[in-house]
Parts: sequence; structure tokens; C-alpha cells
Amino acid sequence: MLTYNLDIERGSLWLRTTPNEFALAQPYYCTEAGIFYAHEQFNTKRDFKDSWLLFYTIEGCGIIEQNGVNIHLKENEALFLNCRFPQSYYTDPETGKWTHYWAHIDGSGIAGLESLLIPERRISAFVTKRSVFEEQFNRLLRDLENTSANTIISESLVIHSMLSDLVLRNSVSYSANQQLIMKTADHLSAHYNEPFELDSLLKMANMSKSYYMRLFRQYMGTTPYNYMLNVRITRAKELLEITDKTIHEIAMETGFSDDAAFSTRFSAIVKTSPLKYRHEAITKIQNHR
Repeated sequence: MLTYNLDIERGSLWLRTTPNEFALAQPYYCTEAGIFYAHEQFNTKRDFKDSWLLFYTIEGCGIIEQNGVNIHLKENEALFLNCRFPQSYYTDPETGKWTHYWAHIDGSGIAGLESLLIPERRISAFVTKRSVFEEQFNRLLRDLENTSANTIISESLVIHSMLSDLVLRNSVSYSANQQLIMKTADHLSAHYNEPFELDSLLKMANMSKSYYMRLFRQYMGTTPYNYMLNVRITRAKELLEITDKTIHEIAMETGFSDDAAFSTRFSAIVKTSPLKYRHEAITKIQNHR
């Protein structure tokens, strides 16, 4: 279901395009975008759209609601949301206006950033640098209807730059919370071969489970257990390559309960079995002698 009221000024822009095969093969592409000079009655409510949506406020304020979260998107702030979940957005009645850029984007590259931009599917505002973000949106609007290969590649790079800028700009300050998360991550790296104990990490960070898990994913890009698991697998790969230890010995040394658990986890992450990995590593060494 989609309901809306386009209470916008003349001069507002709404562009659409249909991505071709080359565009769909890129990590990022845009299907529609615009700039709205919205008045007080502007609003949109939608149940589902197979896309992601990026907002950026130039002036005034917009209110975006999704999954029980209500965000006032102020000047020089951006917000990224997954349109596959019900959402609504409208002009803040207190300001009576909301001048904003917006773009519906998609592509395989978004999956890697979504957990950082929408941790636990909870939308949030990101502070931006106006000169940079406004220029990037203007480039996107200028080239959206041009379907040449060079323009399509440029569009993908612009979208990647915008999304990565949101992540990096808002994590550049090394906050107290970030330091605590990094401390627990260092602990996992140092004690990767010991049993995983979430309660110890929570006590170390002095946080609730839900808050700790959200921050860990935000700063480290994965869960605490998967972070430790990747450290274990990295160490196991090293032992497979440079030692003649048995699979059982490596499994025990890297903290796995038994050979089967080690082989299952290793194969799932590395996409090959420990024995095959060792054989391929030895072959590569021999070929380079």
C-alpha cells in the first residue's frame, strides 16, 4: 500500500530510470532520485518497496518512522532505510518545510553496509559534510538518465562514496563506547582458543546484551562469536600451511570441541575442507620453488 501527498514547490525534481543489464551488474545503482522543496502537508506512507532509500536534508526538518523508531532528520543529516519494511516520512510540522534530496538505490554492495547503516534494522541519522554530500547528490541527478557504460560506473562509485562516507564520518571519533568494544574484540583475539563467554564480554563492557551486540556489529561489522570464529579459522589456516600437525591437533589448539565441529566451521567459511586447504597450500609452495 502506498499513500502520499506531494505538497512540494515548483522546481522540485523527480527523475526515474530503468537500469539495463550492465547497471544491474554493478555493486550499486539508482532507479529514481530527486530533490523536493516540501511544504507542511508533504507526506508518504508505504508498506513495501523493493529498494533502499537514502535521504539528505538541506533545510528544515523531516520526520521518518520505521520499526517503531522516529527520527527527526535535520539540516546536514542523512538517513538510510530499507523500504521492504513499512515506513512513513513527512515534513516536521514545527518547521513547516523540508528541503531534501532522496534516492532509491539497490545493488549487491549494499548488503555489506546495511548492518552498519541500519544496525538491528533501527534507522538513525548520520551527520554529513554538506559541500561533499550535496555535490554527490547533484552528480547522481545529473547523470541518472544517461545510460552509457562510463556514466553507470560513475553512478555506482558515487553511491558507494555516499554510503561509505556515512559509515566512516560517523565512526571517526573514537568514542568511549568504541574503545570498550575494541577492548572486548582484543580480548576475543587473545583468547580465541578458549570457550566463548558472552557474559564475560558484557561485564567487561558494562553494557546490556542488546546494546553491546548492536555496538559490536556497528564497530566490528559482525557478531562477537563470529569475530572470534574468524580469528580461530585464520589461525587454523596458518597452522595448516606451516606445520604438520594433525587436523585433530589443530582443532584442539584453535578452540573447537572436536574434529567434526572444526571441519564444518572451516568448510563453511573457507569454502573448502581443512585437508584440501592444506593440500592446495602445499602445492602452491612447491610451484613457487
